[in-house]
Amino acid sequence: MRRAPDVKAAPPTERDYGIRFLFGLFIASAGGAFVLYATLYILLSRPLVGDYAAVFYALRNLSSYLAPAVAVSMLVYILLGCAGVSILCIFMSHKVAGPMYRLERVFEGYLSGNPTRTVAFRRSDQIEPLAHALNAWIGNLRRERQRWLAAMEEAERLCLQDEETCRVHMEKALREIGTELARYH
Repeated sequence: MRRAPDVKAAPPTERDYGIRFLFGLFIASAGGAFVLYATLYILLSRPLVGDYAAVFYALRNLSSYLAPAVAVSMLVYILLGCAGVSILCIFMSHKVAGPMYRLERVFEGYLSGNPTRTVAFRRSDQIEPLAHALNAWIGNLRRERQRWLAAMEEAERLCLQDEETCRVHMEKALREIGTELARYH
């Protein structure tokens, strides 16, 4: 029985990322609004029964607990809305901050002289085109380094003949490497 090859899901586009962020923001706001509505509905939906005097007395007594009830329900709405939006923002920024942190680690390793390694992002991370571009640059840098080492090894091999030949070939190899390195200035 043959298994189907694993297909990686395409990274989310910038538009998909924005739509998901707005959808999450809408859900957080709608959840807070629903809690506010439910709280006020429960507090204010009691029927006013009786004659005019009883209704007037009920409305007069309603004002004593209505202000604290509205204040508490607004506080709950604000806290739920802020908590929901904060969690959403942390989750979404994690998809950008994580890749930036990994890029920073790669560059620190490169500057400290460690062998340059490729960058790998999680499948759901943003800025994946940056990782592809950086990995292409790292591959190019590795190929150029191999060429430079080959030129120096060839010059060292030719140094076994005589001193003048050695000097000429070493100067030639250093000029070639200097010309190629000039592109990075």
